[in-house]
Amino acid sequence: MPIDPATVGLAGAAQLIRIRRRVQTVRKGQVIKETIEIAYLVTSLWVEEATPEQLLQWARVHWSIENGQHFRRDRTQDEDRCTVRNMTTARNLSLFRSLAIFLHEQQRWARRGKKSLPDYERKILRAPSPLISRFMGETT
Repeated sequence: MPIDPATVGLAGAAQLIRIRRRVQTVRKGQVIKETIEIAYLVTSLWVEEATPEQLLQWARVHWSIENGQHFRRDRTQDEDRCTVRNMTTARNLSLFRSLAIFLHEQQRWARRGKKSLPDYERKILRAPSPLISRFMGETT
């Protein structure tokens, strides 16, 4: 709905968007909890610049990216709480997080593959030898 910036106290605000979304919490490939959330968003785009359908599509694109990589990094790998300030170290940690996600996806659909990233990371922490051997070019 169109809004007046002074009404909401946000300079440049043009539209207020209300999105009702269904959120599923998945563990080990199974939905364990489902909730309904209401999200409110504000945009500086006027009704003539962005229709409700366009705004919804942009929100969906945002969440597809968020769910694909960022959520994994934020929740599973706790990236947001990382206090590393050295740029090189931060980049290296990011590369290792990406590698963990990549390795998980590679084994995910295998017969004995782990379906969730946390399960895969726990498996590797408990028994790292097969992964180390894989990188060393050895067969186990």
